[in-house]
Amino acid sequence: MDRKTVVITGAGRGLGKAIAYIFAKNNYNVVINYNKSEKEAQKLKNELEKNFNISCLTVKCDVTKENEVKDMVDKIILKFPKIDCLVNNAGIAMDNFIENKSLDEFKKVLDVNLLGPFLTIKYIGKIMYKNKKGSIINIASNNGLDECYPSSLDYDASKAALINMTKNLAKYYVPYVRVNAVAPGWIDTNMCQNDEVDVEKIALKRIGKPEEIAEVVYFLASDKASYVNGEIIRVDGGIL
Repeated sequence: MDRKTVVITGAGRGLGKAIAYIFAKNNYNVVINYNKSEKEAQKLKNELEKNFNISCLTVKCDVTKENEVKDMVDKIILKFPKIDCLVNNAGIAMDNFIENKSLDEFKKVLDVNLLGPFLTIKYIGKIMYKNKKGSIINIASNNGLDECYPSSLDYDASKAALINMTKNLAKYYVPYVRVNAVAPGWIDTNMCQNDEVDVEKIALKRIGKPEEIAEVVYFLASDKASYVNGEIIRVDGGIL
């Protein structure tokens, strides 16, 4: 039986690392995309190959640059004959109130969180469609649904747009490629370390673990979710 391949953007650390681990544990080859976290990406590659006896490929790529995305996909296809799953995990936040937020900051957040998934799907989606099988999972946020924060104006807008794009592409790639999104709440990653979290707003009275998001991502990629398409799954502990 051929081993499947997953491509994970922003996989060098945090949530991306947890997602890489669960796919490797389930016998997937893993493509670890990174932009700046080269040491972390290489360390993760070594760990996954040693612990799970699978193959990994690390690829430096700024997902906001089309030529780099195209080159990344070309490198992936040279090593792995097909791509079974794409997880658009790369994302940034540059929180500040509108009076202090520069246009460049606003654009950068939209570029990484929205343009990045657009470009990776543009080049990988057509490969999946040609192979008549694939799963795309976008990491959105409950900020894109109804958890809005004025200092996260650009981040919230980018995630709302990503959710809309998910639903559009879920219709576009039928019947061969499923496109879904996960909308996490507060998760214990670097992105949330400097934020004051009101745990009392969370029904489960705690923030989430990266592994809890990774489990849902893997479910959406698996055959157990073969009839799930165009869905946005909240994983936020029950925000009240």
